[in-house]
Amino acid sequence: MTVILTRMNMIRFLASLLFAVIFFSSMANADSNQLRVGFISPKSPGHPFWGQVIEVMQAVADDLNIELVIGYDESNSTIGTKRTGDKLLNLEPKLDYLITGYWSSVTKYHLNLAQARGIKVFLFNADIKEAEKEEIGLPRGRFTNWIGHMVPDDFSAAKELTRILIAKARNAKHKESVNQNINIFAFMGGGVSSVSLKRNSGLKQQVGNTQGVVLYETSLDLGSLESWKKEWACDEAVKMLNENPNIDVIWAANHSSAWGAVQAVEKLGKIPGQDVIIGGFDWNSESRKALADGRMTASMFGHFLEGARALIFVHDHYYGYDFADDTGTRIATPLTALTADSYAHYSKMFLAGFWQKIDFRKLSKKYDSNLHKYDLNIDQFFN
Repeated sequence: MTVILTRMNMIRFLASLLFAVIFFSSMANADSNQLRVGFISPKSPGHPFWGQVIEVMQAVADDLNIELVIGYDESNSTIGTKRTGDKLLNLEPKLDYLITGYWSSVTKYHLNLAQARGIKVFLFNADIKEAEKEEIGLPRGRFTNWIGHMVPDDFSAAKELTRILIAKARNAKHKESVNQNINIFAFMGGGVSSVSLKRNSGLKQQVGNTQGVVLYETSLDLGSLESWKKEWACDEAVKMLNENPNIDVIWAANHSSAWGAVQAVEKLGKIPGQDVIIGGFDWNSESRKALADGRMTASMFGHFLEGARALIFVHDHYYGYDFADDTGTRIATPLTALTADSYAHYSKMFLAGFWQKIDFRKLSKKYDSNLHKYDLNIDQFFN
């Protein structure tokens, strides 16, 4: 169809065009005022842990009208993480906030750059290493733009995991008397990361406070390759079980070594979950199946939600609701035990679209005037 513009419809056309320009200009201005938050993913897309973190963060961003800008470190290296943060912090238009984990020797650089650019920072996932604490300080101290730090309570989680595994072993092995030792072989975190140190310390304290428990231990590097950890953990567990056939429990500082332990027990013709009790932190697809069918007894989880919580906190902070008045600037988050008994209760989170169905506005003080205290317990999503 051909449209012929007369003088009258030309005037109408120009008027419509002017209206459209004004309308879309106002829309552009509205978009420019949208809260813009960057996130550094230290791993490539699809990573078992960081993929979960991002999935829930995106669900929050959708509900709270946040532009979430994700930078992936495709190299999976310290240098790559530094460069990823560099790119995000130099974006135009610039970010309002940056959410990132704490990375030794990298975080201080990011804090300096963010402060120079007037971008606020929220850290989560791991605590500052002792060697850097004096230099970096506390939130809202030396770095005034560093507004908060959220850290999982790995110490308490490690104690709880140890308690659960010992109790299960006493029941499964009929060792109700403390005179019948429960023998634990532990894949402890190596290095000096705060996560490793806290998990190791929680394990040792619980063992020390429990009568009739003997601890055998080895260490692993939590930063090494996933596939290598599984194979290495399986080989180490086979070796230990051959040398000490009386091992009742295998305690693992991460999901890869826990899954390696399951494989080792099966390789030796024993039944995981009965002959040897196994537990760890987080999961991969294999260990999830092992939790569901009882081959693994427990896995401590919940810190994949810290990115989402941080996003809610910076959103409310942007609109004048300072989380520090409620939680303080340093927030410890509890971890929860996923067990064979509780798997059915929590397994909904593995269904496609689960997090997208939750209305995260109910967790924001900007949107919910009746919300007086932030709830950090994961069970609020499963009631």
